[in-house]
Amino acid sequence: MSNKSKHIHQAAALMRSQHTGLLSTHSVSMQGYPFGSVMPFLMTEEGNLVVYASDIAQHSRNMQEHNKVSLCVYDGKQSDSQASARVTVLGTAQADAVDAQLQEQYMAVFPQAKSYVQAHDFRFYLISTVRLRYIGGFGEIFWFSLDDWQSHMFNLAASAQGAIEHMHEDHSDALALIVAHQLQRPVIQGQVTMLSCYQHGFHYSCTTDPATDKDATHIGFICFKQPITKDHGLRQAMVVLTQEAKKNAECSNGKTETMSSTI
Repeated sequence: MSNKSKHIHQAAALMRSQHTGLLSTHSVSMQGYPFGSVMPFLMTEEGNLVVYASDIAQHSRNMQEHNKVSLCVYDGKQSDSQASARVTVLGTAQADAVDAQLQEQYMAVFPQAKSYVQAHDFRFYLISTVRLRYIGGFGEIFWFSLDDWQSHMFNLAASAQGAIEHMHEDHSDALALIVAHQLQRPVIQGQVTMLSCYQHGFHYSCTTDPATDKDATHIGFICFKQPITKDHGLRQAMVVLTQEAKKNAECSNGKTETMSSTI
């Protein structure tokens, strides 16, 4: 993999793993000024963005008047925001351009949005990517063209649903183990749902920590160790995650046994 390809995949993985960004639109009420809004988003197989916004929201009015927008996403886990990886997507927003399948995928990742369907005239917008700016860290600063971005996207739409059903029916134990490794806490088999499957990983939902709120649901994204390509298939990517999770579980059990024997 070339250095450029590596950074494109890093940028895509960051976009997949983060669910909220800063949407910048052209202000209608304050001409010439940008207007920033915190906005949940879903990235499509092609690398475009889906957002769901109310007609009464200022950013919706702005997009309807001027459809050139940007969305900035960054890794909020880093203590130094200036050193964290971030992506700025520049694109063109279009209302009512999201098909039913994409709407369903969005609702799966953001189930709270289902309650907005009948409220305040919410509608979907498709933000078609035009160009991207990626900063991976000190000295890692790149512009990616649309051709760069899309040529690195591997579409799993034809096989994703079958893979999800296979994981639920035959490998629910491995799925629970992978999510437990991600969350660093026990996860009960059968209480994990695989919501999506993309080139760079998959969304999942599971019950939250029973010690805090047993009825709440946690939704997250797990990145594959290596993106899906013609030479690195989905099955191989899931096997790698499973093996890593098993190794971690074995190490944790070993530490527990050692501590028990010394008490």
